[in-house]
Amino acid sequence: MVYRDNPDACLPCPPIDPTHPDRDAALLDVVRQVVPSWAATDEANVAVISGGITNLLFHLTAPGSPPVLVRLYGAGTEVVIDRERENTLLAHLSAQGFAPPFHGRFTGGRVEGYLSGTRPLRADEMGSPRYRSLIAAAIRQLHSFPIAAAGLRPIPTLWDTLERWMSAALALSFTGDDAARHAALELPRYAADLAALRDHFRHHIAPRPEAAGALRPVLAHNDLLSGNLLYSATDHAIRIIDYEYGACSYAAFDIANHFCEYAGFDSDFARGFPSRADRDALIAAYLGPSGDVTVFSDVVEFFVAADHLFWGTWAAIQAYHSPIDFDFMAYSRLRLAGFELHRAWAGSGA
Repeated sequence: MVYRDNPDACLPCPPIDPTHPDRDAALLDVVRQVVPSWAATDEANVAVISGGITNLLFHLTAPGSPPVLVRLYGAGTEVVIDRERENTLLAHLSAQGFAPPFHGRFTGGRVEGYLSGTRPLRADEMGSPRYRSLIAAAIRQLHSFPIAAAGLRPIPTLWDTLERWMSAALALSFTGDDAARHAALELPRYAADLAALRDHFRHHIAPRPEAAGALRPVLAHNDLLSGNLLYSATDHAIRIIDYEYGACSYAAFDIANHFCEYAGFDSDFARGFPSRADRDALIAAYLGPSGDVTVFSDVVEFFVAADHLFWGTWAAIQAYHSPIDFDFMAYSRLRLAGFELHRAWAGSGA
C-alpha cells in the first residue's frame, strides 16, 4: 500500500492511547508501516509537542531516518474538522511541495514530515517588522495556490461553517458547573448576531465592486496563529503548517483571523490586537504596490467580528468533547468578549 500523498489509503490499526505505557512503541509501529524509510528502524526518540489544543502531537527521530510528526486526532474533533477534506487538502499540498510531507494516514491520526531547522513564532513577534513582510509573503503565496489543485470547490464555506458550529454549540448539554458556564456564554444572543452579520454581508459588503479583491475566494488557512508560522533562519522565510481548518474562504477573512491571533491564547484584544497602522502595513505588504489598502483593510475589519464567532463557537464545542488540558470554556468567553469589542466594525466595515 502506498500511503505517501494518498488521502484514500489508511493503515488499519488499534487506536493509540496517548496515556498507555506502550504509547511510544505503538507510535513507532505506525511510522514503520506508513513511512518506507522507517521500516527497519528498531527504536526512536519520541517527544511530545506542546501547545496544540486540537490534537496530540509527537515528534519522532531516529538515526538515519527523516524526522516525522505523528498527529493523533483529538476526541470529538470530527464535529469541527472535516477529516476527509483535510487529508485531501494536505495530500495535494504535500505532492506539490507546498506543505510538509503527507506520509500517510492511520486509524485515528496521520504521519507528516517534520520541518527541521525551523521554530514557531511567538505571538508578540508577529507584528514585528522583521517578520511582518515574511508573513505577508507566505499568506500571499498560500492565497495564490489554485483552489482546484487543492481539491476544493471555489465557493467560500465561512458562513455555512459558522452556522453549523453555532448550531452545534447551542445544542450541547453540559452538567454541573460547566452547564452554568455554558449558559453564561449566552449563545442564543450570538446566534442572532451571526444572522445579522451574515445579512449585513449580503446587503452591504458583497455587492460592492471595490471589495472584490478582499472577497476573492482563496485557499484560506483559517488558523494563522503564531504556532502555525514557522520561521527558518537559514533562508529568512516563514512556512505555514497545520491545514486542518483549511478551506475555501475570503482572502480578507484569513487576514482578519491572523490579526486576532496577535493576542495569543490570552485573547486580551484591547491590548494585543494590532493598531490600524500595523494592520495596514501587513496588508500593504500582502497586496503589493498596486493594491488598495484602505478598502481591503475595511473588509478585514468586518471579518474580525466573524472570526471571534468562529473561534468562540469552536471553543464551546471543544469544551464538551476535548480531553486536552485547556480551559476551552474560558477561551470561548474571551473570544465572544472580542466580538463585543469589535462588533461596531461589523456594521461599518467596507
